[in-house]
Amino acid sequence: MLKESAERFVSGEAGFQHTREGIRFSPANWKTMADLGWLLLMIPEESGGLGGGAIDAALLTESFGRGRLITPYISTAVVAAGLLARADDFSTHSALLESIGTGQALVALATEESSSRYDLNRITTAAKRAAGGFTLSGEKIVVQDGAIAGHFLVSALLEGKTTLWVVDKDAAGLTRRAYRTIDRAPACDLSFADTPATLVLADAAAPLERAIDQARVLLAAEALGCMEAALSITAEYIKTRTQFGRTLSSFQTLTHRVADCYVKCEQLRSALFRALSLIDAEPRARGAPASAALITAIEAGEFVCGQAIQLHGGIGMTEEYVVGHYYKRIRAIGRTYGDLAYLRRRYIDLTQRSA
Repeated sequence: MLKESAERFVSGEAGFQHTREGIRFSPANWKTMADLGWLLLMIPEESGGLGGGAIDAALLTESFGRGRLITPYISTAVVAAGLLARADDFSTHSALLESIGTGQALVALATEESSSRYDLNRITTAAKRAAGGFTLSGEKIVVQDGAIAGHFLVSALLEGKTTLWVVDKDAAGLTRRAYRTIDRAPACDLSFADTPATLVLADAAAPLERAIDQARVLLAAEALGCMEAALSITAEYIKTRTQFGRTLSSFQTLTHRVADCYVKCEQLRSALFRALSLIDAEPRARGAPASAALITAIEAGEFVCGQAIQLHGGIGMTEEYVVGHYYKRIRAIGRTYGDLAYLRRRYIDLTQRSA
């Protein structure tokens, strides 16, 4: 039922729509998602949510990929909600968590720095005690969905330990530089100058790694949706497009390309199933398949969506046609929670330690 409702959602007004400004985040779509209860899905029952799991969320993100939605679902309703639900002092952050579930709050995770290279513990942003609380100093880059967020979860060092803090977008000393990434998503860079912050987790290394692994798997599911949609559109296109008096589907070499794309989709589906089956396992058992799923998504997505553009020809390159946007989303996914080089190193390290 969840899958069917998500498919109806993206096949209607929420699906790909190109305007003169391109494709953008839709507050109306976000409100509908809140009304459907999807923003409560990953919040634990004891915290007022539905207590769903990663498989439930993967059904949604796969559909979002198919409809090419720009939505902060993973960053806000999965990553941020999951971390706030595990806060050291839950009562301090319960109101913000409730606002996420009702669609009133957008929260973005800020962990990446110019020298961190996706390492969650390689950070220079620092927290220090100040009168009446704590302040942060430092910088964060490429904060996913940060341009539209009202709050940020920021990683920082305190006494040599990775900690997590919540910062309001209007906090003193916070500077935000907003921009759009290649897939038109609203991102930003942040600068903190003695910015007031509230502690969420005093020991955030393990919870952050778990949350990011979950996000990697859900991004792989979104990539699968992008790939399947691009493949479906392309297969239908070559059945009707004619060249030299024949449909493109009558050329065997082109149908072989479509078959190769189908195989790539199934390879990603298998990697995704394995990652989902181990998403709640201990860190090493969880981390390797999560990395493998995203590696497969990046490599297979590049092939499938690239072939979709090639088989469409010139129309595949136009801004108004959806196929090119699937490709751009795959490229953005490949730089979100680790690129191929980082993920491969992580996979090798985790599998060697397990062995």
